[in-house]
Amino acid sequence: MALRATTGLVVTALLLAALAPTAHASPHPGYRVPLDNPFVTTPGAQPEVYVRGMRNPYRWSFDSPTGDMYVADVGGNLREEISYLPRAEIAGANLGWHCFEGTLVQKVCDPPNYFPPSHEYPSSPDVVIGGFVVHDADLPSFAGRYLYGRYDSGLWVVGPQAAGLATNVAAVGTGVTSISQDAAGHLYVTTYDGPVYRLGENAGALTLTQIGVFERPVDLVSPAGDASELFVVEKRGQVKLLSGGVVSDFLDISDRVQDEAYEEGLLGFIAAPDYASSGRVFAFYSDNNGDIQVDEYRRTATGPDRSDPSTRKPLLTIRHRQGTHHHGGQMNFGSDGYLYLSTGDGDLKVDPQNDAQRLDSLLGKILRIDVRAGKADTRAPSLKAIVKSAQAVRRLGGAVVAAGCGERCRITASGRVRIGGRAYPLRPAVLVPRGSRPVRTKLLLTPAAKRALKRALARDRAVSARIGLQAEDPTGNASKLVARTVRVTG
Repeated sequence: MALRATTGLVVTALLLAALAPTAHASPHPGYRVPLDNPFVTTPGAQPEVYVRGMRNPYRWSFDSPTGDMYVADVGGNLREEISYLPRAEIAGANLGWHCFEGTLVQKVCDPPNYFPPSHEYPSSPDVVIGGFVVHDADLPSFAGRYLYGRYDSGLWVVGPQAAGLATNVAAVGTGVTSISQDAAGHLYVTTYDGPVYRLGENAGALTLTQIGVFERPVDLVSPAGDASELFVVEKRGQVKLLSGGVVSDFLDISDRVQDEAYEEGLLGFIAAPDYASSGRVFAFYSDNNGDIQVDEYRRTATGPDRSDPSTRKPLLTIRHRQGTHHHGGQMNFGSDGYLYLSTGDGDLKVDPQNDAQRLDSLLGKILRIDVRAGKADTRAPSLKAIVKSAQAVRRLGGAVVAAGCGERCRITASGRVRIGGRAYPLRPAVLVPRGSRPVRTKLLLTPAAKRALKRALARDRAVSARIGLQAEDPTGNASKLVARTVRVTG
């Protein structure tokens, strides 16, 4: 009797295991993956991937009124390029590297969902530095045009959507490292030899007003809604705060930052959208191993003008020690509140491992993660499953299911058809409801299941299907497995 009971438990466990969907990898402790990322349900893909196919997207931006994306990708020996991505088409876009460099064929391949560049020019030491669509009230003659940098020759503008002929509008000295924008839309340029300038206009000509000199500055940002405070990012691993004309030390992580090679260092920095209340900031740098590191830090409790290095919370480490070039480095928050960050392909030559195209690699990409602060969610999502108890599975080509959650979730569904003592798996499916309403999908029959089902129905044999569904929320909490039995009628 005990043996029979134990055997029954084992059989039940095996049944549940067979029906259980393959769970998505547990979220990283420092962030969550948005469930509507384009490759969340793609087998083998890194779910953080949002845009792929780039060599070194060192600087890129959102156009704040539209949400459109502009990506400047540093070229190799052939082309520097700028790509325009309309907001509705950003998710899953492919910019082509290294099938293409600019519009030139680099190797024979066909990148899916490819977007060619809007603007390109021959590669040289004058590498492209991404900028912004101009909405600065101080630059009326440039309104609506895309302003970007070239490392050696200064500032350039092209037409809307980064299309048309480019015009050189200003020289800035040694090395443009970033075009920057504050919370009020004012534009700045940082230069490798130290000066940082605010851009203005005089009689239709671009002007440069120096606001300070720093140690190899690579970016300038301001907290959301507060253009009076400017964070100047120095490549060596320090962030300076410029407020009311006074410069102070805000964050020093130089002991963590590797800054030996030209493309290494503290490359990106940004304040959280809720910085005024949370004091959270994020740093993107090459660490002492040469890897890409993204950390969160918090403002000190004793003063609003410093961040405390001891509050470090590591978010993401991406192996990069194979090369000192192509780290990417830009971080931006989207209007959806998620953090977007860019990574280079990690290789000095022609990406021989094809990282930029591979979905199982985080290199050569723009990633999208959820770093919003909040209380830990430990509640499992409520799963509502709708499965008709009798279905013409053969005629339909599979078993139809519908499911939804009371919150944002990802639902995996799987099942099998049982004919006598044999079971034939159905093809699993993933549902990502956009709201509270259930969404519908079909678990398709495999070729073997179709043949076996056809024979069984022709002989009037009893056939059933067993369906299992499970939901997972953005924090990794999973619902109980919901199992349903379907009588197959045809």
